[in-house]
Amino acid sequence: MKKLILILLLIVPMGIIAQAQLKFGVKAGITSTSIKVDEVIEITDQANFDQLVVEGKNANVGFQGGIFARITILKLYVQPELLFTSTSGDVQVTSLLNDVQVESVIREQKFRQIDFPIMVGYKFGPARVQLGPVGTIMLSTDPSLDGFMNMDYKEEFNGATWGYQVGVGLDIFKKITIDVKYEGNLSKLGDGVKIGGETRNFDSRNSQLVATLGIMF
Repeated sequence: MKKLILILLLIVPMGIIAQAQLKFGVKAGITSTSIKVDEVIEITDQANFDQLVVEGKNANVGFQGGIFARITILKLYVQPELLFTSTSGDVQVTSLLNDVQVESVIREQKFRQIDFPIMVGYKFGPARVQLGPVGTIMLSTDPSLDGFMNMDYKEEFNGATWGYQVGVGLDIFKKITIDVKYEGNLSKLGDGVKIGGETRNFDSRNSQLVATLGIMF
């Protein structure tokens, strides 16, 4: 009896592995990124204003593209991806002096980054549902406050952040894959901003919608 149980324990996983399918692919698409920020920054080294109010505004369209692999066992699959993403979002920056508005402008915050989602999904025929974590390595940024009113300014972004993705997908002819995902964040983009050599708290977070078209080989 013990030998029979041992044989079954060996055969069942081997049978499941034998049904596993491994595919590779390339994908590209568009992103719509919103910057979530609502901060008041106190300024002590400027004569013409003493506060900056920074608010997230419009979502902008960006680009995403890269490679992926998919391991499918029965109706479940795991899909790691490696993607380059270029995104941006608008923020409104308002300077105040004694609570009176001095200047208010819309400025664009740009990001260029490497994303590596690991999606876990379930297939319903050609349709899919999926979710998983996503790590981001920041390559470069164009900060929204850079050069604003000739400030000595530096935004201190984190080099890596973590988030999550949830979404749906569709496979056509077992070759073409379409995905629509929402991405949220689990960590903030940076620790603060440095103005005139002094660091102030500044919590900026992104969320985005991603729509991609891929080809599997």
